[in-house]
Amino acid sequence: MLGRQTHSNKGKSALLTPPLLDSDIQVWCASLEASLWDLTSFTDQLSADEKIRAERFHFTRDRDRYIIGRGLLRALLGGYLQRDPSDIKFNYGAYGKPALADKVNGRALEFNLSNSNDMVVYIFNWDDPVGIDIEYAHPMKDMDDFALQFFTPDECALIRSLPMEQKQKTFFKLWTCKEAYLKANGSGLTTPLNQVEVSFTNEDAASLIPLGNDHEQTMRWRLELFTPAGGYQASLAREESQKLVVFHKLI
Repeated sequence: MLGRQTHSNKGKSALLTPPLLDSDIQVWCASLEASLWDLTSFTDQLSADEKIRAERFHFTRDRDRYIIGRGLLRALLGGYLQRDPSDIKFNYGAYGKPALADKVNGRALEFNLSNSNDMVVYIFNWDDPVGIDIEYAHPMKDMDDFALQFFTPDECALIRSLPMEQKQKTFFKLWTCKEAYLKANGSGLTTPLNQVEVSFTNEDAASLIPLGNDHEQTMRWRLELFTPAGGYQASLAREESQKLVVFHKLI
């Protein structure tokens, strides 16, 4: 179920992370804009390989956004684990999904993240796989062609039936739902987007429609949509449970 929301206007590197309860899924939405103080602090906390990757960005703005995104991830994980953010170590799955290198008292702190333009979103909970995706909902003149390439026939028919304003919103709702689900189950983009079909149950929720023989797999997941900021669409995927989704926003 969707849950309570909190806001913070503290410096990003000085944020206070609330406890991560067994009954919670915590979602953070943040701008990738930050002060020079935050940028310096986050850079100091990055691992050697993260610093190398940061330096590979051609444009300073892209480099800074990468540093802020990774620095925030480390700060949030450090707060949940009561560790120095610079001590956080990651492993990466076969398809690039990040995970903590070590379990915590035999438990896994599961997380996922996504960024688009100047926004980033994160999702955290204990033990259950989760996925999240955000997209900047920019106008697309060739939206129907993109839909034909990445969506199922029924989804394409839905897109074509809508007026332009609704078409754009629906396109990005479908896209983020698919991406969040594929990130949650660990397959990333190795599964074509048109092999996943989404049906909207209401304004803020969607469900997966089984294609082929994956009925049990699709029934396992729950999709929820949200708007992290004006002009953006985001979705999260998590296993069916009664956990409460708690939203935090860093201004």
